[in-house]
Amino acid sequence: MSSPPCAVSTDRSKRALLTVFRPRLPTADRLLPYLRSIDANQWYTNRGPLLARFERALADHFAVTPDRVVGVANATAGLSASLLAGGSEDAGRNGRPLCILPSWTHEATAVAVLRAGLTPWFHEVAEDDWRLSPEMVADSLRGNPTLGARVSHVMVTAPFGAVVEAEPWRAFSDRFGLPVTIDAASGFDRLRGGPVDAVVSLHATKVLGIGEGGVVIARDAVQAARIRDLVQLGLSDERVIRQAGMNAKLSEYGAAIGLAALEIWSERRATLERLHARYAARLKGETGLSLWAPEGVSSTLMVRLPSRVAVETGQRLAAQGIATRRWWHAGCHRQPAFAAFPRQPLPITEALADSVLGLPFHEGLADADVDAAADTLRGVLPG
Repeated sequence: MSSPPCAVSTDRSKRALLTVFRPRLPTADRLLPYLRSIDANQWYTNRGPLLARFERALADHFAVTPDRVVGVANATAGLSASLLAGGSEDAGRNGRPLCILPSWTHEATAVAVLRAGLTPWFHEVAEDDWRLSPEMVADSLRGNPTLGARVSHVMVTAPFGAVVEAEPWRAFSDRFGLPVTIDAASGFDRLRGGPVDAVVSLHATKVLGIGEGGVVIARDAVQAARIRDLVQLGLSDERVIRQAGMNAKLSEYGAAIGLAALEIWSERRATLERLHARYAARLKGETGLSLWAPEGVSSTLMVRLPSRVAVETGQRLAAQGIATRRWWHAGCHRQPAFAAFPRQPLPITEALADSVLGLPFHEGLADADVDAAADTLRGVLPG
């Protein structure tokens, strides 16, 4: 994915577009040593040496042993593999098995559930932290015994760089006998391996991007071994398929980009942290406006508006040359493909969908660009 260069004028009448994001991957020069290694090895995919090296480096970052880390072709496939490895095919005693997940998440989360053979059951999130909690899910299971009997898995989303604490979910999993997966697509910065599966996206738009890719940090080495087989069609080292999987391996070329991206990670992190701080200072004191402040550095910058005016505010900003995005659109349950699936009442999700807006946020922004975006937002908000 690519976007035009960001050339922003402080004269808004010129309508120079301030883009929402501009992906940054390692340069060709930085990649070259790794590409030469691929040439020398003549090993291009199927668990090659660069992938093993990349997984070791990721294991260091996530503070786990390398045998718990599995590089995958994309995070959506990684989520599906985690669900399959959790034994979803054995559930659904009274119908097709269900997976509890928030509707306030990217549509890829729901797609991953469907591709694993489960039906989404959309749940509400908390107003303050935009997340599911074990207590909320436990109450739902107790209050809906018919649907609860069909649940085989829970998927929890870590929103926009936030952290979901794994230990409470392990306790939930032990209590209810349900595996849990954390969709930490944007959580590369602060995620550390825990006692439940977590999946991070390495898409070009994420803080550590390789184009297309993802990584599963499994709850233990046994679970990782299952997932490693599942993303290679289900084939074990003995070339036996005990459970059908998918072709979702990460190639040596993806691993090469990942290794090069790790070389510039600290520099990139510092830049994004500084830009977020500048936005926070510029928007401080605006009545009713709140800046999403996750525990980790994210590749997006989200603001919650004083009322449900995300669409109108985005249009007003666009007219001033400031692009925006509703990253999670209107909530999964409002998508036609998911509209027939069971769901809780979702007033908080719908309020978030109608009041949360993504502002321009990428390393190509100058301080003046941040100031222009923040000041223009303040100027177009309803009085």
